[in-house]
Amino acid sequence: MSDQLIRPRSRFDRFTRIGELGDALHVLMPKLLFGVGLLTLAMVLKLFFTETPGWLALACIGAGTCVALVSWQSAGTGLPLLPLIALQHLIVYGVPLVSRNEVITGYPEGLIDQAGFEVLVMLVFASVGWLLGMRLFSPFSPTARVLRVFVTEGNRAINYLGVALIVLAAGYELLNSLGIVGAVMGLLPAGTHSIVVAMINAAGMSGYFLVAMFIASGEATTSTRNTFWIVMSGHLVMLTSSLLLSSVINIIGAVVIGLFWGSGRLPKRFLITCAIILSFLNLGKFEMRERYWGSSSETSLAAVSLTGLPGYYAEWIGHSYHKLFGPSDPEDSLRDDKRQTMLARVDNMQNLLFAVDGIANRGVEPLRGATYSIIPPLLIPRVFWSEKPRTHEGQVMLNVHFQRQSRAESFTTYIAWGLLPEAYGNFGSVWGAAILGLVLGLAFAWIENATSAKPLLSLEGLVTFAMFIGIAASFEMVSSVLITSLFQSAVTITIACLPFVQTMVVVRPSELQEDS
Repeated sequence: MSDQLIRPRSRFDRFTRIGELGDALHVLMPKLLFGVGLLTLAMVLKLFFTETPGWLALACIGAGTCVALVSWQSAGTGLPLLPLIALQHLIVYGVPLVSRNEVITGYPEGLIDQAGFEVLVMLVFASVGWLLGMRLFSPFSPTARVLRVFVTEGNRAINYLGVALIVLAAGYELLNSLGIVGAVMGLLPAGTHSIVVAMINAAGMSGYFLVAMFIASGEATTSTRNTFWIVMSGHLVMLTSSLLLSSVINIIGAVVIGLFWGSGRLPKRFLITCAIILSFLNLGKFEMRERYWGSSSETSLAAVSLTGLPGYYAEWIGHSYHKLFGPSDPEDSLRDDKRQTMLARVDNMQNLLFAVDGIANRGVEPLRGATYSIIPPLLIPRVFWSEKPRTHEGQVMLNVHFQRQSRAESFTTYIAWGLLPEAYGNFGSVWGAAILGLVLGLAFAWIENATSAKPLLSLEGLVTFAMFIGIAASFEMVSSVLITSLFQSAVTITIACLPFVQTMVVVRPSELQEDS
């Protein structure tokens, strides 16, 4: 590996290329590999010596993760999608084994080990597909569609644009909480709302990422830093008030990635603070849902005014405090939501086990690609086809086919699956994991080669980052949801940016001097 590849980037500016963002991860990869390997080994030994089912499954998952990390470290040149998906699978399939989720412990040990082996197969084939793709696909040209304002204004434009994007996203949420968005959308054609939401989400994630990176690199002004933390805090408060704590994950993820790539260090304090706050609020969210949701499966933000938010959160904190420090409630043992801790939110192992058990023991036939065949129609905007299938139609098909819920129940509650359980449900043992891994590996290699030479602050860079965040938050999604959401983000960002870009090759001045 060349010195240029592993040299940490010292400054974030308009010349930064997407390929440079992998430098910090290359530097940290030896420590990451050591930490993942040591922690996994310790947990495997703990499960083994306590005779807890799942130690072999966890060993398989950890081995697959290390294979993917080593593969990317050997040839990675840019966007680290392969390490991202590997670490994601280690968390959502490995953590439930360590935490001894009671749903998982109800399955036979042999079935749990088979599920762990499926994760290993998927990660190994993803690594093979990625390595093959890095050889097959040539790096794209550095020519990119750069926003003109970055060319003329430089770092000052990054300040202005980043802040404008996060203010836009937070402002939209404010108007939504006041009921103004709903009133306006009611006057527009069907399907407009989904387009606007995709555009706002893409703008918000891009803004938080840009400003966080700018802050971490030391290039942001004091006013930018203050505005960022104030607007982000208010935005998270409004989103969290929906009692859907998962709604804040994208923003937190964008900030974490921006802070990491801007400084080359993991933002531990920010991560720990967010984890503590969300875990604490999670304790009391069910009492809040019973009061503010009632029998409905959705919450109405109009029920909580802005002036009522302090009292609303005081009540929520009181419920969480009572759950944490108050006397135990005998009725808690009878509640179905007992298991819904923050750890339960990242549990895909129970979904995979459900699919494995269905095909192996309950005689359910694989769907043979049915959930993938519906993807092309889902890419048509609903404004042009108001009767098109639901975005979640793929997971509805899985739930109905595997008798997890009826189609009528799917209109009130969505039960998540994840990419690997979906692949297993379509193609069965080994084949599903192998096909999914190869497709993901080849796709990640193509994306990495296509974007590594592009400037971060370009149309291509913004689309790539939206894709990165979307994949990072994809652990509960089936392919139709993931591809549709990525497609919507890419289209909205492209349409918004095209009038303001110019095609050019961005070269750092110091590199021009070196060449001369």
